[in-house]
Amino acid sequence: MFEKNYLSRRLFRHSPVKTVISYPSLKHALPQFCESTLEKEWCLQRDFNSKIETYQTQPFTLLINGIRYTPDAITREVDGTDYIEEVKPVDELKKPKVIERLRKIECGLREKGFRFRILTDESTRNRTYIANLWLLKRHQSHPHTLDWLSDAKSELGATSSIEEVATWLTGQGIRVGGLYHAIGCEHMLCNLRGAIKPQLEVVFA
Repeated sequence: MFEKNYLSRRLFRHSPVKTVISYPSLKHALPQFCESTLEKEWCLQRDFNSKIETYQTQPFTLLINGIRYTPDAITREVDGTDYIEEVKPVDELKKPKVIERLRKIECGLREKGFRFRILTDESTRNRTYIANLWLLKRHQSHPHTLDWLSDAKSELGATSSIEEVATWLTGQGIRVGGLYHAIGCEHMLCNLRGAIKPQLEVVFA
């Protein structure tokens, strides 16, 4: 299901109807295509969700109960379970026609053996959280290493702060971006729901 030619239809960037956004995924070799900022931010969240192994956007088109349907994404979790995902703002789910269509799609997918779930904008309303994920993503593509982790843990202890780790890295001649790389890889843990301040506690995993 996750083959290389995963797009069954081509979304045109210069469409008069839809704007297509390209997203460089951390969990798929090919760039992903999104039709909204919300879809793009869900790709970002998938990249930093340790339960998700891989995913594809706009993966294929199915005919379900008379409806021609292209999922926004299909996601494979680390336990091997696949989910077809529809991304919708919460306000859209208040519309009877939208709910009726999604129910038909869900029933049809269930008959075909697919699991279905709806992803909303509730998790993206915390803009600080989304901004923090973008910060982490920026440092996933840099040539950072994690060789320093064991030495830092030995000197700083299992629990430290952003400021203490950054100061230690600078003293070792290591880029501070390595700290954000480690957090993004979950080798260090911290609360990403609030602002990343110097005193924020970080835990060596």
